[in-house]
Amino acid sequence: MNPQVQRDLSDIRKAAQERNQEQLQFMLKRLLQSLTFFTALSVPLEGLYHFLETFEQYYPDEEWVRKLVIAIGAYGTPPDDSIAEMALHQRFTAPGMGNYLKAVYDVTQAMQEKHTSEARISFMASAVVNTIMAQLAEAWYGKYPTAWDKVQQSKRNPETGAYTDPKATTIAYTFWMADDTAQRDTALWLSIADTIEAKFKRLERVDS
Repeated sequence: MNPQVQRDLSDIRKAAQERNQEQLQFMLKRLLQSLTFFTALSVPLEGLYHFLETFEQYYPDEEWVRKLVIAIGAYGTPPDDSIAEMALHQRFTAPGMGNYLKAVYDVTQAMQEKHTSEARISFMASAVVNTIMAQLAEAWYGKYPTAWDKVQQSKRNPETGAYTDPKATTIAYTFWMADDTAQRDTALWLSIADTIEAKFKRLERVDS
C-alpha cells in the first residue's frame, strides 16, 4: 500500500475510536476512491449480505430484497430504477430496517452510470453508513420497543431535523450514547477499515 492509503487507514481507525462521524465518512470516501470500482462496491455490498438475514427475520415475506441484493452481486449490473425505488417507497417500521433499505437503494444507485464518479462513491459511503446505523438501531431499540415506538411517532423539525417531542430527543440521545451502542459503532467501523485494508492488499498481490 502506498503511504497515503496507510495514513488514510490510520485516520479512519482513529476516527472510529473517537466516533467522529464526519471524519469517518470523509476518510471512507477517500479510501473507496482509491480502490477499483467493483472492489469499492464490494465494501457496502458485503454489509448488505451480512444484515440480510436479520432483515428477513422481521420481514420473511419480502423476498424481493434478497433477490435484488444477490442479483447485484452476481451480475454486477444495476437493476431497473423502478425496482430499486421499492427500497424507498415501502415502509419498514422495525428498528433499523429503514436504514437497511436505504443502504440497498444507495448500492443500486452507485451502480448507475448516469451518476458522476464522485456521486457513485458517495452512494457507496452512504450505504456503508446506513448499514451500520441499521445494525446499531436494531441492536439497541430491539431491546426497547416502547422507546422505538416513541421515537417513530415523533415528528421532526424540517429545518433543524430535531424531534419535536423532547422525550424522543432524550431517547435518541440515550441510544447514541449508550455504552453498547458506542462499542458496537466503533467495532463496526474498525471492521470496515480492516475490510478495506484487506482489499488493498489483495489488489497488490494481483498486480505483483
